[in-house]
Amino acid sequence: MGTKQPGPQYLKTMVETASPVRNIIILYEKCLFHLRSARKNLAGGDVALKAESLRKAMAIVFYLDNALDATETEASRSLHGSYQMILAQLGLANSGNSMEALALAEKWLTGLLEAWQGIAPGGEGQGQAGPGR
Repeated sequence: MGTKQPGPQYLKTMVETASPVRNIIILYEKCLFHLRSARKNLAGGDVALKAESLRKAMAIVFYLDNALDATETEASRSLHGSYQMILAQLGLANSGNSMEALALAEKWLTGLLEAWQGIAPGGEGQGQAGPGR
């Protein structure tokens, strides 16, 4: 018997009631889920599913990049640069079926996720300002 997925209303409530940092963490986790799926599909030779997973991951990174603080703080500029590097690697992973580019994007995104987790309410870095916010 498989695990039942949470219903749409539950997910909507979870996102609406989460802190902004927690929502960012959720997006990073979902993006990494899609990158793992892309890696699995690429290794299995399913190019169409790999491309679909990468499209979803790229959409999340584009969203995160577009949501950066418009005041252009140093943290925002740094995150923007990181997102642009990740998107470039994902483009290479997609167009060239590059497992190395995919792994590099996943590594960078994991590092960013860990940074956000460190500043999340209840995290080790509680009370610090969030990157780009």
